[in-house]
Amino acid sequence: MTKKGLLLTGFIGCLLLTMPAYSGQIVAVVNDEPISRYDVEARAKLIAVQRAEYLSNKRKAEYVKEALEDVVDDKIKIAEATRQNLTVSDKEVEQAIAHLEKQNGLSAGEMKNMLAKNGVPLRILEEQIKADLMWVQVLQRQQGGVSEVTSAEIDKKKSQIRQKLREEEFFVFEIVVPQKEDAEKCYAELQNGVDFDKVVQKYSRAKTAKNGGEVGWIKSNHYSSEITAVLRQMNIGDLSVPLKTKNGYLLLLLQDAKKPILTDTIDVWEMAQMAMPTQQAIQFEKEITALKTCKTFSDFAKKYAIPESVKTGAVSPEQLPAELKEILQTQPVKKLVGPIRAQDTDIFFMKCRVSQKNVLPDDDVIKAQIENDKMEALSEKLLKNAKRFAVVEYK
Repeated sequence: MTKKGLLLTGFIGCLLLTMPAYSGQIVAVVNDEPISRYDVEARAKLIAVQRAEYLSNKRKAEYVKEALEDVVDDKIKIAEATRQNLTVSDKEVEQAIAHLEKQNGLSAGEMKNMLAKNGVPLRILEEQIKADLMWVQVLQRQQGGVSEVTSAEIDKKKSQIRQKLREEEFFVFEIVVPQKEDAEKCYAELQNGVDFDKVVQKYSRAKTAKNGGEVGWIKSNHYSSEITAVLRQMNIGDLSVPLKTKNGYLLLLLQDAKKPILTDTIDVWEMAQMAMPTQQAIQFEKEITALKTCKTFSDFAKKYAIPESVKTGAVSPEQLPAELKEILQTQPVKKLVGPIRAQDTDIFFMKCRVSQKNVLPDDDVIKAQIENDKMEALSEKLLKNAKRFAVVEYK
């Protein structure tokens, strides 16, 4: 309904940065109503908690800027709703918070305690919810101006989703240095276990150095075709060797990748996985080779395997490392695969079931997305218009 949504989710997380409190410093005034720096910084903490993100000192300014914009927008929304004689009771705000607690598996009153631990007064969340609830009423009054979703719009949205799925993308971090010698030093230090961020700060000459080398999601044409070819050969977590570019040398850390999906349906494997120290696997060799079903595999894994390694769930073969995909591709269902040895650990897999999944959402889901997009557009239009009549002064 709004940028943040009517009911905010994602509260499970821990904010590790403590911000100083400024009780009296005013950073903005909206329609003669002051906004304190303390409230803005508390809102920045709330944003981080809602996103379950770590708010580092590097990103503090970015979060505070976003928080100030949000608080100003909320003041304007409340003013516009009040002008239209719309109100929200304290009871409605309490009910929304209770819904959030239930949604996030928290007991009654636990939200207040959780926020307090992260330095966020409950009233900061209450003010945000109040603004959202009042703005929803404003939108509902104008909802008649939003057109019905047509089949043509649904087809167009499907086409856009298909196009997005067919894009190849990589999430990368980079180190850019002018000389080959520097690139080799970087590579050697990283291979010896030096923290990537430290190497970035020490050597990288790219603009991304201020963000720890984070480039983020890129399309396949971001770098040269030769470098993209290297990325395609890398597994998640791999570090490239120094790569020559027009401006020097580049090292890439591949954090994630999205391979293009060219069909409307994809194979999905229900997988079970476990790992244990090699010596222990040798001791249990007879029991492991006797595992013939996913249930016996999972039961054994829960009892004897390294707890963090025990995983079950659905995965697309394209999401797996190329070598593992190649091994599993030829194996029948419920056939034990392994051991795949990694240092002193043996990893075992079992493909439990193979099915097909439609990668496109159902028409009803797409329709709801389009309706939401239209309401978002209406919200932006009404907020933009309300801002024209608001008096906002930044200090």
